[in-house]
Amino acid sequence: MSETKGPPGPPTAAPRRPLPPVVSQRPTPPAGPPPVIAPQRPTPAVGQLPVVASQQPQPESGGLGAALGKGLAAGTGGLVRITGKIFGEAQKRSGAAVADFRARPEHSRWRAYALGCYGLIVAGTLVAQLYNSNPLDAYVRLQLVDLPNTTMLFVRNDSKHEWRDVRVTVNGVYAFNSPEVKRGQTMLLPVTKFGLVDSATGRTTPAPKTLVPKQLSIDCDRGHIDVELTP
Repeated sequence: MSETKGPPGPPTAAPRRPLPPVVSQRPTPPAGPPPVIAPQRPTPAVGQLPVVASQQPQPESGGLGAALGKGLAAGTGGLVRITGKIFGEAQKRSGAAVADFRARPEHSRWRAYALGCYGLIVAGTLVAQLYNSNPLDAYVRLQLVDLPNTTMLFVRNDSKHEWRDVRVTVNGVYAFNSPEVKRGQTMLLPVTKFGLVDSATGRTTPAPKTLVPKQLSIDCDRGHIDVELTP
């Protein structure tokens, strides 16, 4: 009889060998002193500036220049202290004098005098600015004429107003009258047109041709002016 074989069974695993123990190996430090580890600087926070160590100034080398510099610095410091002391005493004395003067009744009077003088100066300045030596705005000129041999006077109204009841007087004696002088109008007057009126008889005596005008005055409803004449 033949032997009947069944299906093969699962393979049998070989037995495992145990692993050797793991030994940790630490590095052996070198012989000698331990290494110096530099201290770590703290990291600054956000928005904070890093702190920088201040550097100490190196002492200057000694010598004649250094000695002279120190001497000059000491002398300057002493001079400043002495000057400050002197001016401090002067300031204290002046302050005491001012306080004593203010406490006196004369201080009020002198202050009133000063304010009064200041007011007079201001008033005089304003009057000088507003004063006009020619309120009529008149233009006057003296002209010597050879042919005919006579002297002419030019009088012109340069103002913006008319002159009424005009009286022109030469040398304070001889006069010329006009009912009006319009603005911009010019009067050409020879000296023979000026005359002297006798108040008793009403007769007019004309001025001589040889008259030399030296002074002229104008009177009208707008005012009065005096003009010195030069040929």
